[in-house]
Amino acid sequence: MDVERPNQRENQERSPHSRLDQEIRRPDEDFDEERALELCSEVARNLLGDFAPALVLLPVYERQRVQALLAYAFTLFDFARQRGVEGERLAQINRWEFTLEAVLGGQPVGQPVFVRMAREHRRRAWPAEALDEIAACARRRATRPRPATPEEADADAERLARAVATALLGSAPPDEVNAFAGALVRLRALQSLGSEVQGKRNPLAVSEMPDDWSGDASPQRLFEAAQRECLRLRPRLLRAPRGLLDLPAGYRRAAVFCLLASLRLLTQIEDGDAGLLETPPQLGVMSRLGLLARARWFRVS
Repeated sequence: MDVERPNQRENQERSPHSRLDQEIRRPDEDFDEERALELCSEVARNLLGDFAPALVLLPVYERQRVQALLAYAFTLFDFARQRGVEGERLAQINRWEFTLEAVLGGQPVGQPVFVRMAREHRRRAWPAEALDEIAACARRRATRPRPATPEEADADAERLARAVATALLGSAPPDEVNAFAGALVRLRALQSLGSEVQGKRNPLAVSEMPDDWSGDASPQRLFEAAQRECLRLRPRLLRAPRGLLDLPAGYRRAAVFCLLASLRLLTQIEDGDAGLLETPPQLGVMSRLGLLARARWFRVS
């Protein structure tokens, strides 16, 4: 599907995945299944960052299903994050959503994300209401770039997390899982706080950092706001284990990895300083492997 794009400089400023952003929306007539699978896998890895190893803990077909859905959702939200006229952002989101509806209805579209979404739909149908909700979340992001309060930010993240989880699992997970997944969404935003602010996009609530900040807030002020966000996120993460027990085994192990990784990243932010805005908190390779081993042997029965 050929979609109008901003100029190259703005595209690079807008997204850290600019190359993938161009690849993901190549013109039609590319029905290569292997290429589509590879692209969605790469998009998912970049989107998940330190949480990407969790995908290894899923059965292969579930992993591919997650990758396809994340690539689709990534594109919707990338449209929502564009600068420019709000109506144009909404039109792009609607076009992407309507094309998916046509694809799931049997119309072939040779674009990697749609090739993979159609393939997964034939394997196990996507819940239409969950897909609609993901698109609705993207439209909300397009019309409200920043949440007014931390509570609104939590609600938006949890709403998106619930929609994604429902699309993957076929039914809504327990409230504790939705809150946990929403907290992961907010934590990923904290990891990219420095680069987002440099790009004139502040993911923090307006009440935490008013709109008159103009992108010139001091690193210390931003860091203090990030620490306050951590204080709100930690209880939501710690309540997760009760709900994780109701997940299918593969998703349960993946969620355990995300829980362990999130708590370690949260501690890095809490114990750090304003320099974290220049060097985002990340897990090293050995840390990832250690947490992966702990999650893999997590008792699921």
